[in-house]
Formats: sequence, structure tokens, C-alpha cells
Amino acid sequence: MSRYNYFSVIAVNTAAFPIDAQAHFGFVSDGFTFLNRGAGVIEYSFDGVNAHGDLNPADLSKSVIFSGRVEDRVWFRITGGASTVRVESWGTWGRPS
Repeated sequence: MSRYNYFSVIAVNTAAFPIDAQAHFGFVSDGFTFLNRGAGVIEYSFDGVNAHGDLNPADLSKSVIFSGRVEDRVWFRITGGASTVRVESWGTWGRPS
């Protein structure tokens, strides 16, 4: 069982990554999932500067699962319009971040 858990549904409506991460887990993750619940393409970043991937509702990247990826925060931006992203994260070790 996971010691730490995070869940949030986040509105994404800006074309640039914001200064502060929209998802801050509060711990170092063992894994996490993203699900785009809208019609726009959402890009995500693990450093707030570079795009590391996208969630495109028109293909299989609408949702992604990262198993064994160690992160503690994520930034999102949209390529046009607005959308929402469901974020879940879990962890069994590490330190609160």
C-alpha cells in the first residue's frame, strides 16, 4: 500500500507554463498518471521550462502512466483553448517535498 497519495483535477487554460507548478505532490513519487478530460492538447513539464510530453485527446496519449518515475511536481500548459487534467500520484518511500 502507498504511504503517500495525491489526487487533483486541474484546469489548464494558459499557453505558457506558469511560474509555480499546478500539481505539487508534497512527496517524491513512485509513479503517477495524467488524464486529459477535455478537448485541447495539454503539454506537461517536470521543470517548468521544457515540454516533456503531451496529452492529446485525439490519440492514445490522452492519458499516460508513469511507473517508477520520481517527481514531486508538474507544470501544465495548453496549445489552444482550455481543458482539465486529472492527476494521481503515489509513493511508498522518500521524503515529503
